[in-house]
Amino acid sequence: MAFYSLQSILKKVLRDARLPVNLDAYKVFHLWEEIAGEHLAGHATPVRIDERILYVEVDDPVWLTQLRYMKGDILSKIGRRIKRGVFRDIRFFLKNG
Repeated sequence: MAFYSLQSILKKVLRDARLPVNLDAYKVFHLWEEIAGEHLAGHATPVRIDERILYVEVDDPVWLTQLRYMKGDILSKIGRRIKRGVFRDIRFFLKNG
């Protein structure tokens, strides 16, 4: 009886499932602080992914404006750290309450 690692089995199952999402995209939740930097990550948090768009919740209107200017840089960092083109856009929005 041959033994296979759990990792190799999961890779095969996920590949064969032909899921409509890119699972690499979900690494952004774990790597956000590394990608964005500790200071920025203290004010902005990725909350969901929908149709290759990353939605990021921001805690302050000033940071919201700043992040909109930084969008291209953040997408580039995500591409270098995770996978190029994994997201087609980032949408920043102000946290409610």
